[in-house]
Amino acid sequence: MADHFDGGDGGGSNVYLMPSMTEEYRRRIRRLLETERFGEAHALLRFLLDCRGQDGEAYAEWRRLLRWLEAVFPELVALSGRPSGSEAGAEPAGGLAGSPEEDAPDDEEAMRGRALRPREDGDREALIRRVIGELKRGSSPERRLLALEKAAYLDAPEVDQAILEWLRGEPMHPSMQFRALQTLRRRGVTGRVLLNRAGETVELEIERTPLRPEDYPPAAGEVLERACRATESYDPMLPQFARELWEEILRSIYGTSDYEWLASGEEEAVDCWAAALHLAVQTAAYGRADEAEIRAAYGIPESLRFRFEQACRAVRRAVGPAVEGPRKS
Repeated sequence: MADHFDGGDGGGSNVYLMPSMTEEYRRRIRRLLETERFGEAHALLRFLLDCRGQDGEAYAEWRRLLRWLEAVFPELVALSGRPSGSEAGAEPAGGLAGSPEEDAPDDEEAMRGRALRPREDGDREALIRRVIGELKRGSSPERRLLALEKAAYLDAPEVDQAILEWLRGEPMHPSMQFRALQTLRRRGVTGRVLLNRAGETVELEIERTPLRPEDYPPAAGEVLERACRATESYDPMLPQFARELWEEILRSIYGTSDYEWLASGEEEAVDCWAAALHLAVQTAAYGRADEAEIRAAYGIPESLRFRFEQACRAVRRAVGPAVEGPRKS
C-alpha cells in the first residue's frame, strides 16, 4: 500500500493506494493544514493524485483541495516545479470511468470545512486568539486569507466583531474586502456595512454577498461564456485562465458602479466586459494583444470605446499590471 511518502513526486503511476489508507491520508492532510505546514500538504496531495486505486470521491476531494491550496498560496506551484492543480492528475490512473469533476458531487464547501474546522479536543480560546491575530497582523495576504477561511468555522461571536472592525478600519484590496464579506455571510452575519471600494463609498448588505457563481447576475455568466468561446480559438487552455481571472474581477468590482453596469445586462455591457476580459487573458498569457482586433471581434464600435476602456480600467485595478495591455502612444 502507498504507505511511504518522502515529499517528492511519490511513486507516480506505479504506486497503488489501498482503500484502507484513504482515511489515514485524510487525517494526515488535516493535521498538516491545522499546523500550517502547507508545503508538505501540497506535496502529499500531489503524491496522492499520482497514485492508482483510489475511489472517485477521494480523488475529487484531493484535487479540489490541491486547487484551493494553490489559489491561496500560488508560490506552491512554482516550488513544486510541476503543473498547477488544474492539470495535475488529469485522469486517475486507477481507470475510473469518467472524470471525477463530472462524476463526483460538488462538495467543495464540505471539503473545506473538513480541512479547516477546529478539532473538538483543541484549545478553542487559543485558536480564536490566533486566528484573529493572523487576520489583523498577518505577514502576507495569503495568511490573512487563510485566517478568514478558518474564521468561517469558529463558533464565537467575538470573531464576527473582529472581522467587522478589521474590514471597516483597515485599507485593503477590494478582493480581500469581498473575501471578508463572504466569511461574514457564511457565519450568518446580517446587516449593512459601509466600505470604500475602488474609490467609491458603497453600502453593502452582508447577507447578499455572492458565495457561488449562480449568486452573481446572469450577465456575469454571459460575459464569461463569450470570452471563453473566443479565447478557446487562440489556445484551449485560455478559457480556464479566463474563469479564474473573471472570478477575481467580480470579487474586486462587487458593489461598485462598474458592477451595477455589468448587472444591468445590457448587450453593450456584456460586449465590453467580455472584450476586456479577453484582452486581459491574452495579454497575461502572451505578453501582448491586439486591442483593435479584439474590439472588432466583439462588435464594439468607436462610439462604445469609452465604455470598453472603462471596463479595461476596472480589470487592471482588479488584477494588476500583468494584464495592463497595450499602452496608447
